Amino acid sequence: MRLGIAAVLTLAMVGAGCTSNSPKKHYVLAEKLWADGNYASAVMEFDKVTAKEPRSKLGMQSLYRSASTQALFLSQYNDAIRKYRAYAETVGADPELAWAAKLQVGDLLFSKLDQYDRAVQHYQGLLRQNPGALEAPELLFRIGKGFFFQRQFADAIQSYRDLIRKYPGTAYAEKAEYEIGVTFFTQGETHTGNQSYLDAIQAFEAFIQRHPRSTWVPEAKFGIASCQEELDQLDAAAESFAALKKTYPSPNVIEIKLARIRERKTQRSR
Repeated sequence: MRLGIAAVLTLAMVGAGCTSNSPKKHYVLAEKLWADGNYASAVMEFDKVTAKEPRSKLGMQSLYRSASTQALFLSQYNDAIRKYRAYAETVGADPELAWAAKLQVGDLLFSKLDQYDRAVQHYQGLLRQNPGALEAPELLFRIGKGFFFQRQFADAIQSYRDLIRKYPGTAYAEKAEYEIGVTFFTQGETHTGNQSYLDAIQAFEAFIQRHPRSTWVPEAKFGIASCQEELDQLDAAAESFAALKKTYPSPNVIEIKLARIRERKTQRSR
C-alpha cells in the first residue's frame, strides 16, 4: 500500500522527533555542551537522560556526570549531594561505585559546605559500613577536624587518639598527633585556667620526640612557644621563638611575636 506524501512526511517527522528525543541523543548533546564549557545546559541534558531511564546504565552514568558537574563547576553542592545519594542507592549492587559516591557526599559536606556536624555523622556511618576501607584513616582524621571546627575539643582529641591507635605509622596518624597539641591550645583560648596550655606543650613535645624529622616540627615548636607566651613565661617564649627564626616558614611572624614579648616585658618593668 502506498502512502500519500503528507502521510510520509508526518511519519518522518514523528520518527525524527523520537530519535532526537532519545536518551542517547541527550547524552551525546550533554557531553558536547560539557566539552564546550556550557555546564548548566549539560546538566539539563544529563538530567533528561536520567529522567527517561533512571535505572539504565546510561541513566546512572548521566546522574553521576550531572552531580559531578554541579559540584565541580557550578557550586550547586546541595543538588550534587542529592544526586550522589540517589546514585549510591541506584547502584547499590555495585559497592565500589556506591562507596565512591558516598565519599563525594562527605567531601562536599566537609570541604564545600562546612557542615561539619553532618559531615561527622556521614563519615561515622561510612566507617560503620566499611571499617576496613582504605580511606578509613582520612575519614577518622576528618571526623576529628569536624569536631574541632564545632569546638567539641574532647571529641576531637578522642578521634585523633583513635586514629593513632588504629592506624599507627600512617601520615594521618602523624598529623593527628600534631593536631592534638593544636586542639589543646585552642581549647586554652576558650577556657579559663592554664591546664590546656600545659597539655598542649606536652602533646607538642611528645610529637617532636616521636617525629623529629616531620615537616610539622617547626609548627609544633611554634605551638610550644605560643603556649609559653600564654602562660606568661615570657623569657622562655622569647627563647623558643628566637630559635625558630631559621626554620619557621614565616620569619616575619616570629619577629612580630618577639616584638610583642619585648613590649610586654617593657610594660611589666615599669
